[in-house]
Amino acid sequence: MPSTKSYHHLHQQVVARPGAVERLAELRKETLAEIELQEVRGILQLSQTDLAEAMGITQSAVSQFERGNDILISTLDNYVQGLGASLRIAAVFEGNEGETVIPIQIGSKTR
Repeated sequence: MPSTKSYHHLHQQVVARPGAVERLAELRKETLAEIELQEVRGILQLSQTDLAEAMGITQSAVSQFERGNDILISTLDNYVQGLGASLRIAAVFEGNEGETVIPIQIGSKTR
């Protein structure tokens, strides 16, 4: 019978390798940057129907939105609010002195 090791033990072996923590952090960052809307909805265990109800639209409209490539910020904001979160948009400038992140305000501040 093959021997098994705990996740904790395997994790400790991986992070003990030189540069592993940095590589794992970068991989985590890339993975989060590429996550699609329907994956977020799935992680939260919400169906398109559940989300459509929270947004006040039809399930087919949620489906079309999730497949869309060019979306309105207001629709994205409504979608994110339907997930129970808030939308924040920022401009990220990379320069010699590092990264500068500037939050972008769209529309009025009173909501």
